[in-house]
Amino acid sequence: MRILMIHLKDIKYWAVEEAIENPPDPPSKFEGNECVAGFISVEEGDTPDLSHEAASELAQHANRFKLNCIVVYPFAHLSSSLAEPNRAVNILKSIEDELKKMGFTVNRAPFGWYKGFSITCPGHPMCELSRTITSPKGPFYIKDSNKILIKEAIENKIFDNSLLNNPWDNDSIGAQEKFGILSDGINSIGKYVINSLIEWFNYKNNIENVSIYSGSHKEIYGIDGLSSTIKSCLDMGRYVKDQSIIIQGIIPGSEIMILPFKTDKSKFNDMINELMNGIINDTIEIASSSQSGFNIPYDIDYDLDLILYKSRNNGLVLLGGFGNVRENSITFIGPIRNIASSLIDYGLKMADKGKTPSLPFWLSPYQVAIIPVKETHEDYAKEIFNEVFSIGIRVYYDPPGKSLGTRIRAAGKSWVPIIAVVGDKEKESSTVNLRKRWLQGSQEVLQLDEFYNELKMLRSQSPFNRPISPPVS
Repeated sequence: MRILMIHLKDIKYWAVEEAIENPPDPPSKFEGNECVAGFISVEEGDTPDLSHEAASELAQHANRFKLNCIVVYPFAHLSSSLAEPNRAVNILKSIEDELKKMGFTVNRAPFGWYKGFSITCPGHPMCELSRTITSPKGPFYIKDSNKILIKEAIENKIFDNSLLNNPWDNDSIGAQEKFGILSDGINSIGKYVINSLIEWFNYKNNIENVSIYSGSHKEIYGIDGLSSTIKSCLDMGRYVKDQSIIIQGIIPGSEIMILPFKTDKSKFNDMINELMNGIINDTIEIASSSQSGFNIPYDIDYDLDLILYKSRNNGLVLLGGFGNVRENSITFIGPIRNIASSLIDYGLKMADKGKTPSLPFWLSPYQVAIIPVKETHEDYAKEIFNEVFSIGIRVYYDPPGKSLGTRIRAAGKSWVPIIAVVGDKEKESSTVNLRKRWLQGSQEVLQLDEFYNELKMLRSQSPFNRPISPPVS
C-alpha cells in the first residue's frame, strides 16, 4: 500500500464518470477545509490487517497540525501493481472505520470513478509525506489478540518447538528411500505409494470427481513448510464448493487433497490410524486461524485445526486438517508425501519397541517375494511367480545370486508382507514356506492351492475394485 499524505487548506472533489464497470460506491462530491488527505493506492497482496497501520499514519499526520478532518482518497496512480477492486475498496472502508474509531471526521471519496478535484496546500516543510506499508511476512502466533512471531512464541514456550526440528533421522530417511520417497523427489515406487494413498482417501470419503490445480507450496517441513502448505489450502479452499480438488506442489509427491466439507477430529484420526494402527497417538493438534493460534497474513478469514505427526527425530510433520475458509467448510489431507513418510517413520518406532512394522497389504508396493533356495529350485519358483502375478499381486522374484539369508533380510527391510521361500521339500510336496510380516517370527507351509486362494482373498479385501499397475521386477 502506498500513501501520499498532504495537509490541505481546502479540498474539493466531484465524481465525473465511471472508471470501472459497476463501481462499488455511488457518485459523490465533497468540499472541506483544513484537512489531511490520504491519496492511497491499495496494491496486490495487501491485506485488511494493514488498515490499522495506514489509519495510524494518517492520524499521526493530522495530529501534527491538530486537525480533526481526514479525507481517504482512492488514488491508483501511485502503483503499477494494484489490488483487484473489491479487495481495494474493502481495505479503504476498513481504513475509514479505523479513523472514525479514533474520533476523526472522515470523508472517503468514491471508489471506481474518475473525479475532478482542486486542492490548496499551505506548503510548509511537513505538509507532504509519503509512506509505503507492506504486509508483515509472518508467520505469527496470535494469543489474546496479540500477534508475535513464531520464533518468539517458541522462545516464550507458548508454541511447540518441535516445528524447528528436522523431522527425519538417517534411519528414517533410509527406510523412506526403500519406498521410493527420496530427498529430491520420488521414483516409480514412490509414485505408486503416493497415488495409492490419494485413491484410498478418495475411496474413504466417497470422492469421484476431482480437479487438479497447481499449488503455491514450495516447502513442506518446518515453519516455512507449514506456512506454505496452509497458504496453498487457503488459495484454493476459498473456491471449493461441490467438487474435491488436488493441489500439486513443487516437491514431487506433495499433493494436497481438499474436500468440500468439514470432517471432525475423530473421523480424520480414524482415517490415518487405519493406515497404521497407533500412529494417531503420536500426533498433536494445532489451531491455525486469522484470529488466534498459528497465523499467516491472508486477505480472508479462516479457521483450521491442523493435525501433525511427531516424528522419531522429534520433529512435526503436517498430515492435514479441517475447518472453514471464508464461508466454505473444508477438509484437507496432506501433503500426501508427509503421510507416506510418517507411516514409515512410525513403523521404525514400532521396530524400536520390538514390533514388526507393516503397511496395509494393498498399500505395500511389493506384496510377495518369491525366493528360491538354490538354482535347482528356480523353475519351480518361476512357476509360482507367474501364477501369483496372474492373480494381480505385486510380486518380485529374487534369484539365488546371493545367500538365502541376505535375500530374506532384504525383503524384510523393504517390509514385503509375504516372503515365499521354496527349496527341495517345497518342490517335492508342491508347497511354499511362508513368512507373513503381520505374524511376527512365525513360518508356515501351505499347499500351492491354499497359497493362491489366500492371495485371492487378500486381493479381494483391497479397497480398490481394480488392480493398480504394480512395480513388478
